[in-house]
Amino acid sequence: MEHILEKHRQVWDNKEIIRVIYTEWYLKILKDLYPTDAPTVELGAGGGNFKQFKPDVIAADIVPMPWLDMAFDAHEMPFVDDFLGNIVLVDVLHHLYNPVQFLHEAARTLRPGGRLIMLEPYPSPFSLPVYRRYHPEPFEFETDYYARRGLQTKDPWDSNQAIPYLLFYKGIGQFNAHFKDKLRIVRKERLSCILYPASGGFENKSMIPNWMIPAFQALETLLTPLRPLLAFRCYLVLERKGT
Repeated sequence: MEHILEKHRQVWDNKEIIRVIYTEWYLKILKDLYPTDAPTVELGAGGGNFKQFKPDVIAADIVPMPWLDMAFDAHEMPFVDDFLGNIVLVDVLHHLYNPVQFLHEAARTLRPGGRLIMLEPYPSPFSLPVYRRYHPEPFEFETDYYARRGLQTKDPWDSNQAIPYLLFYKGIGQFNAHFKDKLRIVRKERLSCILYPASGGFENKSMIPNWMIPAFQALETLLTPLRPLLAFRCYLVLERKGT
């Protein structure tokens, strides 16, 4: 896994379109953070790029790296109750074996009013066949994550990209019932119809030259009304209930 994180740092440094896309997302996250002196932790911090935008964030991943602050499993976080102000995840939830257990951990470690902010894949009618054709991570829509018990040893890069959709779209009623006293959704958006797929992500080459990025940003804005049909990503902000 270490070599993958190293590679992602190199891609960030060398691929302008990735920096453009993630800068917009990171600025969006900054606006939605709960204003507090309590710590903000980024789980699955990878190359540690969010630190460029929030230098005091605790950057954590499952393996230790020189640029990270901590290493631990997101299912069992080493924080006392009500300690954190914010938890940030970018492309992490869909890698968790037991995402429901993680949500309980988030509710335990966040102080009342604290926020869990996530950016994840979204299977729209347009993006799903594209993901299945060009992306190695699967979408498995039949798994019941509320029925899972305990943890399973697995490669951290194993994944199910359907997890965010299953929990917060298809299964939103079950989520609200299960976490009714702990977490509430304050924001849920679909994002990225054209610019993100054109970038090729961290693993593939960009489909467009850098000089075309502004035009694709403008097209992205024009496609906003069609996000339910075209979006590749979803953006979720959850808040810890209580006083």
